Amino acid sequence: MKNKRAKFTTKWLTYTAMLTALVAATGFIPAIPTPAGRIYWVDGMVLISAYLMDPLSAFIAGGVGSLLYDVFASPAMMVPSLVIHGLQGALVATVMIFAKKFEPVWAAGAALLGAIEVVLGYFVYRVITLDVPTAVASIPRNVIQEVIGISVAMIICYATTFKRQLKKSGLLPDFKGEMLSKSTASPNEE
Repeated sequence: MKNKRAKFTTKWLTYTAMLTALVAATGFIPAIPTPAGRIYWVDGMVLISAYLMDPLSAFIAGGVGSLLYDVFASPAMMVPSLVIHGLQGALVATVMIFAKKFEPVWAAGAALLGAIEVVLGYFVYRVITLDVPTAVASIPRNVIQEVIGISVAMIICYATTFKRQLKKSGLLPDFKGEMLSKSTASPNEE
C-alpha cells in the first residue's frame, strides 16, 4: 500500500505568506478619521486575498495578517481579529469557488456576506467584553470600513485587469490543482 501525503506547493506557500504580510502591512497605513471612529484598510486586503486564493490561504492571510498587525497596534484584539478576519477571508473565498460566470457579481455578493460576518463578529465581541451601547455605537464605523474595503478590493481585482492578467500569465495558484498535489512515498508496512 502506498502512503499518499498532501503537500503544499511553493507557489501556494509563497502567495499565502506574501498576502499575510500585505494584510499586516495594510494595517499600518494611516487610518481615515471619521466621526464614527478610525477606518482601517485591512478589510480591502483581506478581500483581495480571498478573491485571489483558496479558503485556507484566505483564512491564513486575513486572520494571521490581522493578528500580526494587532501584536504591535492592539494586543487585546489579536484573537478576535484572527477569528473574525480569518473567517471573513475563508467565507468570501469559499463563495468564490462557485463563481464560474459573472465573477464580479459573485465577488460583490461574497464580500457583502463577509462584511456582515465582520460587523456581527465585532458586535458580539464588544457585547461580550464591553457593553451593548458600545457595541451598537461601533456598528457605523464597521459598516463604513467594510464599504471602503469592498470598494478597494473590487476596483483592484475587477475594475482593472489585475486578476485577469495574473490568471492569464499563470501567476495565480490553482488551489484545486496546486494546494494539494499528491506525492507518493515508499510503501508502508502496517
